[in-house]
Amino acid sequence: MKLHQALAKALGGHGTTHLYGLVGDANLFMVNSYVEAGLGRYVACTHEANAVLAAIGLAQAMGQTGVATITHGPGLTNVVTPLAEAARGGIPLVVLCGDTAPGDLQHLQKIDQREVVASTGGAFIEMRSAATAIEDLDRAFRIAAHRRCPVVFNMRVDLMWDDLATTSGSAPVPACAMAPASGHALEDAAGMLASSRRPLILAGRGAASPEARSALLALAARIEAPVATTLKAQGLFHGERFNIGICGGLSHPVASEVIMQSDCILAFGVSLSKHTTEERAYTKGKRVIQVLPDIQETPRLDTPTLRLIGDIAGTARAIEELLDMAEIPGSGAVDDDLAARLAAEAEAFAEVPAAARTAAGTVDFAPALRRLNQALPRERVLVADLGRFVTTAWRNLPVTRPADLVYTSHFGAIGCGLGQAIGTATAIEDRPTVLVAGDGGFTLSGLSELVTAVREKSDLVVILCNDGSYGAEHVQFTNRKMSPELSMIARIDFASTCATLGLATVRVTDDASLDAACAAIAERDGPVLIDLRIDPMMIEM
Repeated sequence: MKLHQALAKALGGHGTTHLYGLVGDANLFMVNSYVEAGLGRYVACTHEANAVLAAIGLAQAMGQTGVATITHGPGLTNVVTPLAEAARGGIPLVVLCGDTAPGDLQHLQKIDQREVVASTGGAFIEMRSAATAIEDLDRAFRIAAHRRCPVVFNMRVDLMWDDLATTSGSAPVPACAMAPASGHALEDAAGMLASSRRPLILAGRGAASPEARSALLALAARIEAPVATTLKAQGLFHGERFNIGICGGLSHPVASEVIMQSDCILAFGVSLSKHTTEERAYTKGKRVIQVLPDIQETPRLDTPTLRLIGDIAGTARAIEELLDMAEIPGSGAVDDDLAARLAAEAEAFAEVPAAARTAAGTVDFAPALRRLNQALPRERVLVADLGRFVTTAWRNLPVTRPADLVYTSHFGAIGCGLGQAIGTATAIEDRPTVLVAGDGGFTLSGLSELVTAVREKSDLVVILCNDGSYGAEHVQFTNRKMSPELSMIARIDFASTCATLGLATVRVTDDASLDAACAAIAERDGPVLIDLRIDPMMIEM
């Protein structure tokens, strides 16, 4: 067996159902072997950045390690931003990257690839030889899964046709089982809850498993506490009577009141970033118990009153057992009045707000999104690119489970949405992917990648926030009463442009065309693009 065949087989052994990539001379034979052996679905992208972003999107939506492949030199430098995005987001990713032969000093694409990867915060694993290649690849998958980070697997082009004397199978990534937190810290946590009159249970993406959800709801019922989530865990408690929704800048008025009145926050799988705590306004003066599933540090970790490390579900059950042993009564923090207020919030959200007057040929953004929300299937994946529109998108297009919210803003880069949407739309088959992007970020991401969505017959709905400007910069200028001219970009006719690529398109400029967009969503049989024309002076931040 040739090395390129063995590498492809090893990918199958690691459960790589989807491989995203762009072929070059250093990886094309490996990709060909993966396809010919029927090991999974290869999705060919038009740009390396979008191939890696697609793998990131899959990793978030499927809860598994994403896998992409690129060639050497410029292939690698093209993915620096996606690698940084994955590193900042703690997303497990393996990128099989070709490399030039070490003796070929005049090769046009020769660079120090290890240094490039180091600058992104990703890990780098060298394929030492053909004989150790599968062992090296196994290590890359282990590091990606256990450290939750991107790993570039560096494979030399001159070794691809080497014969392997033996072809041992890949070693599966071992499961990492955590025990519940225990000892004095656990007892202290139970003591804090015992004295709390208004406890709140807050869950993050680290507590998004079905087992953790069940345990947290049982604990919430035991201590009579409302439940909330971070943005990235949105939908975890969907349908629960005392679910107050998102804790942070997207909190609705009732949720904000409940959070501010709480005296103890029990945060499971939450980093307590400034976006969740509203710059600590939500945690000031409160006891905060943070339970994390591992010891990985991130820049977003805030300092709680008490931190526990242990299995999320097991720790929640252990706290409940301590409270039962001490015969601690419930707090009484939830009642019929709170349930009625939350029901009223839900009823208000179901109504489309009245639209404000905007410039001719544009629509009011938030009401338009609310109408599109009603037209879309309730079960969908939301991928929101970064821009001043993003919080409005998150607020008005909610999801019903955490895996359905793909977060693209870990590195603060616009243009990461389309690639990640390609990943989710090609991997998730029981619900559509909805991409919300601004005109600047969408153009930056490469319109050519829409060809991939059309070729793959992806169930993708693109809602394009087309205000003819780079929004954050527009705000900076106008807030200082300066001319926003430098932030303006040409109004691209995305509807006409994308129709030539094979998408169904609708340009929304008024109520009638908004109705047409809703109809296009209902009647779709492939990718749909909605060119939502909005007034740059009116868009909500």
